[in-house]
Amino acid sequence: MDSAPSTSPSPRILTNMAFWQSARWNERADSIYDMKGRDSDPVFWSEGSEAVRLFRRQGGYDVIVTMGARTSLLYGLLCLLAGRDAKQVMTEAFIDEARPADPLWRAKIGLYRLVAQRSLGVLASSSAEIRTISERFAMNPSRLIFVPLHSNIHDPHREPRRDGFVLSAGRTWRDYPALLAAAGEIRAPIVVICGDRDLRHAAIPPNVTVLREVPRERYLDHLCRCDAVALPLAQIGRSTGQVVMLEAMALGKPVVVTRSPGIVDYLRDGENGLLVEPGDAAGLARAVRRLLDDGALADRLTKRALEDVKRQYTFEHHAAAKMAAIERLWAGFKANPVAR
Repeated sequence: MDSAPSTSPSPRILTNMAFWQSARWNERADSIYDMKGRDSDPVFWSEGSEAVRLFRRQGGYDVIVTMGARTSLLYGLLCLLAGRDAKQVMTEAFIDEARPADPLWRAKIGLYRLVAQRSLGVLASSSAEIRTISERFAMNPSRLIFVPLHSNIHDPHREPRRDGFVLSAGRTWRDYPALLAAAGEIRAPIVVICGDRDLRHAAIPPNVTVLREVPRERYLDHLCRCDAVALPLAQIGRSTGQVVMLEAMALGKPVVVTRSPGIVDYLRDGENGLLVEPGDAAGLARAVRRLLDDGALADRLTKRALEDVKRQYTFEHHAAAKMAAIERLWAGFKANPVAR
C-alpha cells in the first residue's frame, strides 16, 4: 500500500523500470511491475498503460522515474492535464533527426519540450546528448546528467570460443552499407544480426550472412562464438550501439566501433577497442583485419575492456550511479522548485 511521501533524506521512488538484475535498485525504488523473486523481464504493458499506472500511484512518491520516450511523454501529459506536479525524472529523451519543415515533428517536439521542462531532469545515455537535449528542449544543463549504461552480461568473463567469424549486430542506426563495402577486404566470414527491414535490397557479399529478428539466445550464442565484433554506426545526434558493444566487451571480444556520441564515453582507441571514422569502409576493414591478424593486440584490448566492464559497467555500478543522479536532481528541485 502506498503511504505519504517520505520526509527522509532519500526520496521515495516509483518507476516503470523492471530492473530486476540489481538488488541495490530494488531496495530503493518501487516498480509498477512485480519484482519479487524475478530473474527475467516481465511481460511489459503498453506505454499508455504504464503511464496510467504511474499517474494513479504517483501521489505516494517523491520521484517518478520514467523509462521510454512514449511513456515519459504520456505520463507527463497526464500530470499536466490534471494540474499535478509530475515529480518526473526522465531516463530517455526523445532525440531523432531534426525535421523542422515537418509540422508533425514540430508538434511532437513541442509537447516533449513542455513535459521535459516540467520534469525534475533527464538522465542521458551519453555525455554528448547533454548539449543536444539542453538545446532541443530549452533546459538548463544542470538538470541533465549522464549516467553510463551497464552491460547485460550477468557474469562478465572471457569467452574462450573462437569460430573464426566477425559479428555485427543491432537494429538502431547501423551503417550496414559501410560494413558491406568493407566485407571484400575482410578475409573472414561475417554474420550480421539485424532487424527485419535491414539490408532487404542490398547486394550481399559472399562472405556475409544476414540473420534477421533472431531470439536473444541465438544472438548471444553468436556473440560467444565470434572472433571480433564490428559495429558501424550512422552519424546522428543521439547515442546508439552501446548495448552490443558492452556485451561484447563483457565477453572478452575485441570490438571495432564507429566514433560517435555515446561510444566515446566507453571506448578509448587502442586501449580497450578500436575506433573508426564515420562512413570509412576502408578504415573499418583495416581495423577488423588488425584484430584478426594480431592476436597480441586483440588480447590486450579485450583484457582492458573486460576490466573496465567489471569496474564500471555492472548492474550494481549502474544502479548506484542512477540513484545518485536521481537524488541530485531531487535535491536541486527541493532547493529551488521554481527554477525548472
